[in-house]
Amino acid sequence: MTPPTPPRRRRPRTKLGAAALALALAASPAACSSAETPSAETASAGGPVTLEFWTWSLKGSDPAAKAIVDKYHQEHPNVTIKLSEVGGTADTASKLLAADKAGDTPDVVQLEYRGLPALVVAGAVKDVTADVAGAKSGIDPNVWALTTFNKQVYGVPQDIGPMMLTYRKDLFDKYGVKVPTTWAEYAKAAEQIHKKDSDAYIAAFAATQFEFFAAQAAQAGARWWSTDGNAWTVGIDGEPSLKIADFWADLVKRDLVKVEPLLTPEWNAQVNKGKILSWAAASWAPSVIHSVAPDTAGKWESAPLPQWTPGQTSVPFLGGSAYLVPSKSKHAKEAAAFAAWLGASDEGSKLLLGLDIFPGGNAGRQATLTHEPPKLMPQQKDFYQVTDQVIKNTTIPVTWGPNVNVAQSAFGDALNKAALDKTSFRPVFQATQQAVVADLQKSGYTVTK
Repeated sequence: MTPPTPPRRRRPRTKLGAAALALALAASPAACSSAETPSAETASAGGPVTLEFWTWSLKGSDPAAKAIVDKYHQEHPNVTIKLSEVGGTADTASKLLAADKAGDTPDVVQLEYRGLPALVVAGAVKDVTADVAGAKSGIDPNVWALTTFNKQVYGVPQDIGPMMLTYRKDLFDKYGVKVPTTWAEYAKAAEQIHKKDSDAYIAAFAATQFEFFAAQAAQAGARWWSTDGNAWTVGIDGEPSLKIADFWADLVKRDLVKVEPLLTPEWNAQVNKGKILSWAAASWAPSVIHSVAPDTAGKWESAPLPQWTPGQTSVPFLGGSAYLVPSKSKHAKEAAAFAAWLGASDEGSKLLLGLDIFPGGNAGRQATLTHEPPKLMPQQKDFYQVTDQVIKNTTIPVTWGPNVNVAQSAFGDALNKAALDKTSFRPVFQATQQAVVADLQKSGYTVTK
């Protein structure tokens, strides 16, 4: 799918104007082919180059990360990769904007897809279309689209997050609970679990997980941001979104999910005790759970995400990140070549498997099919086959607007308060809609709703 043409602005902030504002996450049937990536060796022929790489996936202390860097050094002796560990997308984006203003940026940056539109608007990341053209054949079109705006490419995908349900199979079996295939069945399963053990819940309700609710809404038919080429439309308070608001508010009100942020000491303890029995997230969830509850390994499995409509199979991607080249990188050509090698080449994308992430590159994705399952479920030998099938069915597009941060700020705390008070979630979605529209209009965009 070609990403939508973004709307015109009355006061464009950069020379790119609105032509690079809408990030469409789309999917298409998978295709596997090798990529011819640009050569950093050729790009750095003038002498040795050191690339500073801001990342949280490649940690200097991780043997798998060291193997990746060592391999690149071996093949490109004139290029040295210097890893700098940074926080998640919010921290990285703010640091990059500050570095861009100071004129002292790194050369390669890892960032989640949802954070990219704001950096494109700010002119902080480089259009690398020509630099990574040879890498395009190594990544499926539905994944390549994650970093493409109006046919301009602003990064190379690293990993993807096909949505799945990871659950405690042993306890589902013990309580006689069927793995839900629809959200109606999920609510029924939540009732059964809590009835069997009043301290147990099918899941935690983490109100600050904005991206999860955006994905839920997309699965229900909502488009939180969209454009027809002339104006933005915002659908955060549309009926599909309010449908999911009512669904989760009902589960919270009936005490069928535990209102608890993810990855807190309390959440970790409840997972270890078998009191939180599932997590609707993505294929990366098993590695996260294993990191906090390694003793529960062998008791979990993953299945396709429940659907709002019986018989449907489509889900959006949740999470995942890309390699970007800052506009003021001093070694942009070499940086783009490294990003293309790591994300799209057969060699690089296969090596990413060692980091417990799901590679965006075709070769890495194909390699998962013969890879050992995650440590959390060593007995589920078909884990990657299930995941691959989910990717083939991942056809729901999600468009992120340029003010995701405004929506997230308006949404999280308000939803958490509503959950704790057990009041309706609808006002939260409606207030977020108003905040997003007002911010777009203030920034000079045309908004139809």
